[in-house]
Amino acid sequence: MTGRVWGTGLLAVLWLTASVADEIPLEAYGKLPTISSMALSPSGTRVAFRRSDDKMDVLAVHDLTDNRFLGGVDVSATNPRWITFIDDDHVILFASEAHRLFRYRRIHEFSGAFVFNVKSGEVRQLLTRSREIYPHQTGLGRIIGHSGDRKYLYMPAFLGGDDGGMPRYGILKVDLERNTDRVINKGTVNTIDWFVDDEGNPLVQAEMNDSRDIHRLYVRDGNKRELLHEYRTEQPLGLTGLTPDRRAIVLTAISDDTGFASYHAIDLGDGDAREQIFGREGVSAERPLVGLDRLVHGVEYSGFLPSYGFLDSELERRVTAIQSSVDGTAASLVSWTPDFGTLLFELSGGWNSGIYMLVSRDAAEPRFLSTSRPDIPPEAVVPTGIFEYEARDGLTIPALLTAKAEVLESGRASLVVFPHGGPESYDRFGFDWLVQYFASRGHAVLQPQFRGSSGFGGALRRAGYGEWGRKMSTDLDDGVQSLIDEGIVDPQRVCMVGISYGGYAALAAGAFSPFDYQCIASVNGVSDLPEMLSEARGRYGSNHWVVDYWQNQFGSETAERAALEAISPAGHAGAFRVPVLLLHGRDDAVVPLNQSTRMEKALKRAKKPVTLVRLDGEDHYLSCGETRIAALRAIADFVEEHL
Repeated sequence: MTGRVWGTGLLAVLWLTASVADEIPLEAYGKLPTISSMALSPSGTRVAFRRSDDKMDVLAVHDLTDNRFLGGVDVSATNPRWITFIDDDHVILFASEAHRLFRYRRIHEFSGAFVFNVKSGEVRQLLTRSREIYPHQTGLGRIIGHSGDRKYLYMPAFLGGDDGGMPRYGILKVDLERNTDRVINKGTVNTIDWFVDDEGNPLVQAEMNDSRDIHRLYVRDGNKRELLHEYRTEQPLGLTGLTPDRRAIVLTAISDDTGFASYHAIDLGDGDAREQIFGREGVSAERPLVGLDRLVHGVEYSGFLPSYGFLDSELERRVTAIQSSVDGTAASLVSWTPDFGTLLFELSGGWNSGIYMLVSRDAAEPRFLSTSRPDIPPEAVVPTGIFEYEARDGLTIPALLTAKAEVLESGRASLVVFPHGGPESYDRFGFDWLVQYFASRGHAVLQPQFRGSSGFGGALRRAGYGEWGRKMSTDLDDGVQSLIDEGIVDPQRVCMVGISYGGYAALAAGAFSPFDYQCIASVNGVSDLPEMLSEARGRYGSNHWVVDYWQNQFGSETAERAALEAISPAGHAGAFRVPVLLLHGRDDAVVPLNQSTRMEKALKRAKKPVTLVRLDGEDHYLSCGETRIAALRAIADFVEEHL
């Protein structure tokens, strides 16, 4: 990241209005949003955001009081993930970049936090001064608290280890002005998390023994610690944050009956579980509303549309009323002032391609700040509908369908099936650049929430265990068939496109489905499950919870090679009957590039039509604007050729 400061020409985009064209160009969908990652300052008078186009990629800060640009810095050499303020004059940017380590085969994604000083225009990386920081760690940049005067940050990092011993997860105190840091606690070899007060004093220390699946929470008082709770579970505890009074730790609890998650508080004084603080029937408590201090004020619930709960019931009613006032779009709360007096929402989907809206308690009307994609006006956004269909075994599958009205009414729509990644994830109602592109070109786009998806209860999620390449795949076929039976889709004009697990699902459709898809496109997809599991064991060790997770997904504690090969598309290349497009980021640190090269070689050996596009400098998430446009163009040309 460089220290270049940009001029006031940046301001125009905040109120830029796009003209409507007969057909919005592909580049408008494929490029990164012009405005993204907007955050609100503690006073509510400033916003910071990422501004990207073909001329610049910058972090910018704008004063809302007098409509004035305050400063910015070039972020084109980094991969910004999120932006937040620590105070009105200091903006924190969390970024990541893929690298190879000496003697390591895999690509690792290294992360770090930077602070931008609005007054001086300087930008500095945090945690670069301490000699005790273990050099070979990927997750630097986490923030677990700040001082009451916001002059210091408390950041965890692995310490030591250069002497051949195991590094320990400790805490450092970072001076924002001087850019200095010092160790205030070194932790133990089993420490995985910390919770602190506003002076950096540890309140809770979390430890995990992976080989024995034991998790312990300790209450800290100076150098003394006392066991609060011990848990036996293969997966990490859902440590969410602290209650605002810092007297209880908030944990995620999943109901054995419904599989929906709620939040519970464990008292730090006596270890007793307080009553449930966040929970709602039929949805999961999904994302805590926390600041850099990790104090939990509310929660975002799961579902196609965002909804919220707060400890303050009046605030909850206020947020619900704001969402109702912009009915027909997804209104997500993305930033707020410490007293929640001013709220920043991002609107997406329905009647817009992305809008940032500011709502102040003492203002009569909301203030619309910017559009995310000025090249895609509201009238160009294709509507999305929410519906359900029944799988062949009777399981109800939620789904999204995006298409123009005239396409649905034609009775012969072409269809792009777009299974999500994860697979323990789900799609949300909102503007999806890839979905909207194909819908704008006259195709219908189906997004099934197949078994194994999260967000809709434990029954649907657990039904996916052991069903890779089986019922998780037939759920997709059943969604297509339901649209054919309704007289909406032409059965001879269906393609499947997926990213990550969705890429696996697309390849599995080509290998195992009897349905006649016309083409298959996989982006950063998995094709060889034995190799994927082997890489996870090599990277984390056989006892790691990540390995336990994948074995649970694949439906076998031992995950025998023969069982995994039976559901690996790369081992069934001869069964493919349609053309295949493979795209993969060279810097993908989640699914290695060799998953696509193995699939390509297998299909070529079987004399099947296949094209592999390697995306230079691209990661797992298609974060780079230039290569994302190239990826969309390749997918679009491929799909149009076969539909």
